[in-house]
Amino acid sequence: MVRVDRADGESRFVGNLVSGPFGRIFGGQLIGQAVTAATATTASYSGRQAHSIHAYFLRKGDAAIPVTYAVDSVRDGRSFSVRSVRAFQHDRLLLTATMSFHDARDGLTHQADRAGDYPDPDSLPPDNRLLDVPTNSQNPGHRSAVELRRIPAKLYPPAAGSPPGQAVWIRSRTPAGAHCRALESAVLALSTDFTVLESIVYGHGLTFATPGLSIASLDHAVWWHAPGNMDDWLLYIQSSPWAGGERGLVTGKIYDRGGRLLASVAQEGLIRLSTMQATK
Repeated sequence: MVRVDRADGESRFVGNLVSGPFGRIFGGQLIGQAVTAATATTASYSGRQAHSIHAYFLRKGDAAIPVTYAVDSVRDGRSFSVRSVRAFQHDRLLLTATMSFHDARDGLTHQADRAGDYPDPDSLPPDNRLLDVPTNSQNPGHRSAVELRRIPAKLYPPAAGSPPGQAVWIRSRTPAGAHCRALESAVLALSTDFTVLESIVYGHGLTFATPGLSIASLDHAVWWHAPGNMDDWLLYIQSSPWAGGERGLVTGKIYDRGGRLLASVAQEGLIRLSTMQATK
C-alpha cells in the first residue's frame, strides 16, 4: 500500500488492485487492507497489536479502481489505540471500520476448547471455488492469497437441535511470515470473510449458486486472541444461530492445529430469495 499523510493529520493509503468475482471487490480484501492501513499508523507504539475490528459494508466496489483508505487516529492511550478507517473509490464510500490495538499483559486466561474430531487438512482436496477468479473478458483473473480445504458435511454432522454450520481449513497460499504479527493479522482478517455466509444457506438446502438468491455482507467483526501462523493450516468453525427478515447471523472460531483459539468472528449478511437481483 502507498501512504500519503495529509496536513490535517489524516493518513491515507491506496490499496493494491485485486480482482474479484463479477468485477467486484471481495469484502475480505477491504477488511484486510483496512487492517494493514490502520496498523501502519501505530508504528510508534511498539508491541501494540490489533485485538478487534468492527466493519460495515456500505457499497459494492469496482475491482478495476484503486481503493483509498483514510485513517483517523481517534485515541492513543497508555495501553490502547483506536483508529477509524474509511474505504472509498472517488466519492463513493465502500466501508467504514473501527479498529482497536492493545499492549497485551498477563491476566486471567481461559478459552472455548475445540469440540469434535476433524480430518487432517492434508487428507482433503483443495477447494478454491470462492477464492479464485477465472480469467475472462471483464476480469484479468486472480488467485487468492488464501487456500481453502472444506471438511465434508458427512464428516462434520451437526448434533440434533444445533444450528447450521460448517468447518473449513484455511492457510496463506504464499508465506505470510510467522514472525510478522501485523501481516498475520491482516491475512487472517481477510480470510474470515470467505465461506462465512455459506452456513446460513446450507442450513436451508441452498447454495450460493441457487437461482434468485442474492447475498451480501452487511457488517463484520473480528477479535484476535493470540498470535497464529497462517503459513500452517487453521481450523475455521462456523455456525449460524439465527436467520430472519432477509438477514442472517454467523459466528466463527479459528483454532490452530494444537487447539489454541486464535480469533473469534461474527458477521451479519443480507440473504434474499428473489427472481430479481437484490440491492442494498
